[in-house]
Amino acid sequence: MKKLTTSVLAIVLTSSFAMVNAQKRDTARTQDIEGVVVTALGIKREKKALGYATQSVSAEDITKSPSANFTSNLSGKVSGLSIKSSGNVGGSVDITLRGYRSITGNNQPLFVVDGTPMLNSSTSVSSTALNIDTGNTISDINPDDIAEINVLKGAAATALYGSRASNGAIIITTKRGKASGRIGVDFSTSISVSQINKETFPTYQKTYGQGYGYLYGPTEDSQFNLYNGAPLAPMYEDASYGAAFDPNLNVWQYTSFIPGSANFGKASPWVAGKNDPSTLFETGVMYNNSFALSNSNDVSSFRLSYQNTYGNDVLPNTNLNKNSLTGNASYKITDNLTANLYATYVTQNTTGKNPTGYHGITGNFRQWWATNVDLNDQKDLYMMSKKNYSWNIKSPTEIAPLYWDNPYFRLYENYVTDSRQRFAGNFSLSYDVTNKINILARVSHDGFSYFLDERRAVGSLPDTMSIGPAVGNQPSGYAVLNQRRNEDNYDLIGTYKDNFLNNNLSFFGILGSNVNVQSFYSNSQSTQGGLFIPGVYALSNTTANAPSPLVTDTTKKIYGVFAQANFGLYNTYYIDGTVRRDEASSLPANLRTYWYYSGSLSVVISNWEFLKSLNALSFGKIRASYAEVGNDTGPNQLINQYAVATAFGTPSYAYNITARNPDLKPERTKSYEAGANLQFFKNRLGIDFSWYKNDTFDQILALPVSYASGNTAKFQNVGNMSSKGLELTLNLVPIKTTDFTWGMDVNWSNPRSKVTALAPGVENITIGSFQGGVTINGSLNEDFGTIKGTDYVYDPSGNRIVDGDPNSTSYGKYLKTNTNANLGNMQADWFGSVVNKFSYKNIALSFQIDWKQGGSIFSLDQYYGQDTGLYPETVFTNDLGNPVRNTLANGGGLILPGVKTNGTGGYSPNDVRLDASSTGAFGYEAYPAKAFVYDATYIKLREVAITYSIPQRFLDATFVKGAAISLVGNNLWIIKKYLPYADPESGLSAGNVQGYQAAVLPTTRTISFNVKLNF
Repeated sequence: MKKLTTSVLAIVLTSSFAMVNAQKRDTARTQDIEGVVVTALGIKREKKALGYATQSVSAEDITKSPSANFTSNLSGKVSGLSIKSSGNVGGSVDITLRGYRSITGNNQPLFVVDGTPMLNSSTSVSSTALNIDTGNTISDINPDDIAEINVLKGAAATALYGSRASNGAIIITTKRGKASGRIGVDFSTSISVSQINKETFPTYQKTYGQGYGYLYGPTEDSQFNLYNGAPLAPMYEDASYGAAFDPNLNVWQYTSFIPGSANFGKASPWVAGKNDPSTLFETGVMYNNSFALSNSNDVSSFRLSYQNTYGNDVLPNTNLNKNSLTGNASYKITDNLTANLYATYVTQNTTGKNPTGYHGITGNFRQWWATNVDLNDQKDLYMMSKKNYSWNIKSPTEIAPLYWDNPYFRLYENYVTDSRQRFAGNFSLSYDVTNKINILARVSHDGFSYFLDERRAVGSLPDTMSIGPAVGNQPSGYAVLNQRRNEDNYDLIGTYKDNFLNNNLSFFGILGSNVNVQSFYSNSQSTQGGLFIPGVYALSNTTANAPSPLVTDTTKKIYGVFAQANFGLYNTYYIDGTVRRDEASSLPANLRTYWYYSGSLSVVISNWEFLKSLNALSFGKIRASYAEVGNDTGPNQLINQYAVATAFGTPSYAYNITARNPDLKPERTKSYEAGANLQFFKNRLGIDFSWYKNDTFDQILALPVSYASGNTAKFQNVGNMSSKGLELTLNLVPIKTTDFTWGMDVNWSNPRSKVTALAPGVENITIGSFQGGVTINGSLNEDFGTIKGTDYVYDPSGNRIVDGDPNSTSYGKYLKTNTNANLGNMQADWFGSVVNKFSYKNIALSFQIDWKQGGSIFSLDQYYGQDTGLYPETVFTNDLGNPVRNTLANGGGLILPGVKTNGTGGYSPNDVRLDASSTGAFGYEAYPAKAFVYDATYIKLREVAITYSIPQRFLDATFVKGAAISLVGNNLWIIKKYLPYADPESGLSAGNVQGYQAAVLPTTRTISFNVKLNF
């Protein structure tokens, strides 16, 4: 990085809202080769003086690709930062930094915008039930407002923030007004077009239709019943393991019995549906417009921006509309006193968020489907009648759905809407007592209100509601969720900066206090037993007595004092120490105080005399740090509580099933880090390397207890999670001429978290339990995120054992273990990215490749979908040269590889031919869960962008000061993956439970056209 000029440095300095160390003049020392970065509490520091790892991301890298959630654009930009998107409209992005630290708690980093800690709540799913992915609230930030992002990775870097930043911090600096003698105007507009990547959606076999095999009709070899003397399809089945298609055979199908259908009252050819479920997905179109006014002079500055994002997603009846208004201002009241203001107001409304989980609409398409169904028929039937005419009806005389709704009825009648209003901001006064001492007083607020409602129309298939207190399957209903979350911070910070010993010794110190108040309110209500009046979605329109609302109302306060001291000697040796004391109201009175400590050392080795002669070395620094930090728990974890079970009649009360603990202690983390930053050949080659290790102990976990206690579990302080890894960042400029530059950025890391201790007698913590008998676990002495379920049974030579007992119901199928077998782990071996940037005169081209190596993922879609015969893998020619789905008498069936039991305790090669004419030879009936655990490796062409900046000579005669147009592609190509028919990056939601996939949406390819203008 070349030296910063004084003017550029001034812009960088004024871009930080927290001016706690701002002085009238910066010394030449801050104009260092590494530059100035924003660290904890918004404090600007010379990067060479830091004894811990940080990494910056430019605004261009964030705004290049329009997105409703800017955090998805951080993927691959920072070593050690894992980004994983759910793919849902307005959905969540899972973010972890340097792996996992807490077994069941929060592992997301803290986001800070211009000194304001921002709320980033999201949904964490731990079961296969229907769930709503509410999204990350940090997505409310307008990416066009961002000037720079600096990622603080280790505990030593974030200790001043207290427990909120125990997982690292992402510091965002917003744009400020620029001194130009006029009001500057920035305008950008973009349109993004998305379509599904069919590699991440099922490919259906087109050979066999609806049914489960030879189970119908008057004889044992029939695949149809008879109706009016002609074949009748088993319309009540939700599998594609039926009769082979024959265009010359007319069959009574579900459309024959739906009034208004083109085939009503008649049979139709037995053929595969012309339009499979992939045709349901539409082209998503999203519009993004942003407008900003700004100005600055010696006394004041301001910037005011507005952004609107709206459009539709790929599922019908899904859309998003987001508006944000953001402003910041600075005013120099006197020469020594400066006032600063930052505020943002955001509204977001979405319709049609896709519920995740087993009964999600894509679960229908991925696991249970009839390939003879033409999806356009389903669309026409709904659009014609607005009724739930499903492909999966009960009988010719009862045409109500048995297992699955009409997909269009579900999308247009049983949808979810949500809205969020958010206000965040801060106000501060910065007073220079002298040119060495500054005092900052700041008050900041972040809060949002969230409304979510779910409707289930009369005529729907009974099912559980995704939200609300309704009990059991609901034939119809309405549920709402109202939430409010707020966080207020009150800071008083004093800084002192001076030089001694002829400027050979520098000192920088901080002394401050913080009061943090967090409040949360949630109220969830629903109907019970269905809607009394169809089409009226109100809580009062309930058939049975409505259940009591689920209400939570909590407040937590943290009182903190902190200090920091940094000494620098000869611009070469730097030592830094911090201390913070917090008192949390969520902990017992005698245990609620805890301390944080950190110490770090950095040495600029390129200043050593014997290294100065090395012309190749432009800059070199080694660093090391140690920190010990604490973390409290959520409110209401100390005292047991009762809940009322009904709001009408005689109320009943239930005790909380997880016992509270009045003796809880704070979690503790010990963190170690060492690294180096080396720049060679006049900064044409840069290497930043880090090693780190974290141990988090006294974890607050809900552990099982004896049922005799009246509880199933109790919160306790137990366990240790150890995380460690390496990080490497490489910056390379292979070619640089007057007109052409080729730059390359490489990020690589291998974070690994392991459970090294639990309570005596406890071997495992289940953090997610799902269908298929699969769980995600924190298992003692194993890597965090162990996937457990049924495995094959193996002989002493490692061969899979097939049941050889002719009298067994599993004859010819694999033997299975219990559900406690280790099937893999959700954590990757490593992940990284390569970004190439080319620029020629006014044209810039870049492309990014992301690579995640290793890790495992279980697919419930394959577990069920192969058994139901959806996929081509269930249709092939067997070893006898016949269709595998033929009966055994007709040469069908297959022999599973392995050995069989011979009844005498020995084994012989398996020769049992398994009947595959009906379900049971594929999927979960024949194979253990292990067969559906896949390598989660992927290599993706994440982003390709080309930008043309219009030369200034073409703009001189206009009022336009700058103009650029861009074409950007995202997720264009999955170069390599092993998970069939899905994206291994997709999951149920954000949170600790990953490595499990069910009913996920297909990944979308997105092309964006952008125009940016400056006036």
